[in-house]
Amino acid sequence: MRFRRFTPLVFVVAQACQFQALSGPRDATAFVGVAFGFAGSASDAFLTVGDQDTIRAQAYTAGWPSGLKYDSSNEPRRFTYSSSDPAVASVNLDGVVTALSPGTTILRATVDGVTGTLPLTVSPPASVLRAEPDSVATHVGQTFAISIVAADEKGQSVPGVIFEVGVDTTYWAVTSVPVEGTWKLATPAVLHLTARMVGSVHLTVTTLRENSRARLTASVPIVVTAP
Repeated sequence: MRFRRFTPLVFVVAQACQFQALSGPRDATAFVGVAFGFAGSASDAFLTVGDQDTIRAQAYTAGWPSGLKYDSSNEPRRFTYSSSDPAVASVNLDGVVTALSPGTTILRATVDGVTGTLPLTVSPPASVLRAEPDSVATHVGQTFAISIVAADEKGQSVPGVIFEVGVDTTYWAVTSVPVEGTWKLATPAVLHLTARMVGSVHLTVTTLRENSRARLTASVPIVVTAP
């Protein structure tokens, strides 16, 4: 009878020990966030050939609430860095990334056997982003097109430059969302929109680059009148 009375307790203790073994101690590294800015979560990153930026990696503990364990801003060499395609972008011991050629790669930061990843797209170099036509006059109900082209210093078209369409607070009220989307588009591209109501706005196109000083922008004033 005694044995039967203590068996449930032994079972519970065994289960608790097994759970702790599977989940690990509360201060164990459970997640690594990687980014070029805030590393709390990972998202796509974008650079241009010749650009450099530094990985921001943060390691978080298990449990709730999760706590910050390591930060590459304070201890850059606590982490081990790598690039899945070093020909596209290399990364050194301090997490400094150098964009070498157009393409995509996966950047990794590892600590305590846990790895965080950051997808990186490298665009070819361009010196200007053009929108054609450079202004639009249309009327409600009309569909129109705007071509987006990136060019180098010689004026030659540069394909594969990644850009997004800026969202103005009044923009979508005056025109439709481009059929092609508003984010992670590549040059050359043609955006198709439809005028929805009377008003004046600017369509803004900006290259997706982490370094704001290197971003290229084109802006198109759009005037929509009554039919």
